[in-house]
Amino acid sequence: MRPLVSIVVLCHNYARFLPEAIESALAQDYPELELLVVDDGSTDDSLEVGRRYEDRARVLTQQNRGLARTCNRGAQEANGEFFLFLSADDRLDPRYVSELAAALDREPDAAFAYCAARLFGAESGVMPSRPFSAFSLVRGRNYVNASALTRRAAYLDTGGYPEDLGEGAFDDWDFWLTMVEHGYRGTYVPKPLLHWRRHTGGSKNPASRGVADAETERVRRRHPQLQRAAAGPVYAFDRAIGLADRLLGIARVRPVLTACERISWRRFSAPKQ
Repeated sequence: MRPLVSIVVLCHNYARFLPEAIESALAQDYPELELLVVDDGSTDDSLEVGRRYEDRARVLTQQNRGLARTCNRGAQEANGEFFLFLSADDRLDPRYVSELAAALDREPDAAFAYCAARLFGAESGVMPSRPFSAFSLVRGRNYVNASALTRRAAYLDTGGYPEDLGEGAFDDWDFWLTMVEHGYRGTYVPKPLLHWRRHTGGSKNPASRGVADAETERVRRRHPQLQRAAAGPVYAFDRAIGLADRLLGIARVRPVLTACERISWRRFSAPKQ
């Protein structure tokens, strides 16, 4: 039997989008699924909309606690060996879980699998990601989306999302860096299986608010050991991974990139804290 996967839909005042998110979760071609909807103190009718699906989903509600605490509650409540977060304004391709679960099956030492995102709403197109590299995650900025399929035990081992950062403060990047600190790596599926809604008014992301540089420095200061590991000589395989965006889609070079990443990973992996 395949391992159980929990899809945790996170909602705060997104009643108008919530049915699309839930329906996309229910439409997955992966058979062993659990669906949770966590309403974070919405003041619209999000909770009522979620309860329409109580025959197929577990619906939880709470006073407004913010995204990080809502994520952590969702992970704690989930029963799956693997789980993912889905924002109530986004959608999943029907193959999302099966494709990412297959990636984790191929790489049992990886703790999370992520993919590219297809934009819709106020923007269109595909936002590519890149093959996993601890070096580029530390030295650059985040490229792992918050809907990555994650081993629940690894998430709980790290303590989950940071609750001491404000809303929209690169908390997802901070979390993935913490995963690396605990010896957990990821794997990339180069397909746009996440449908990421873009809003006309922008988002809470620091880049949208013009504070990206300040928030970047704050996150880096929180992970001094990783910064020291990334400050050493930049080996040829690190530079190769840095060029990964240009090489995506060229199938014959992917084994080379994978080999480079595994060598690079040795610089960052350590016994789990």
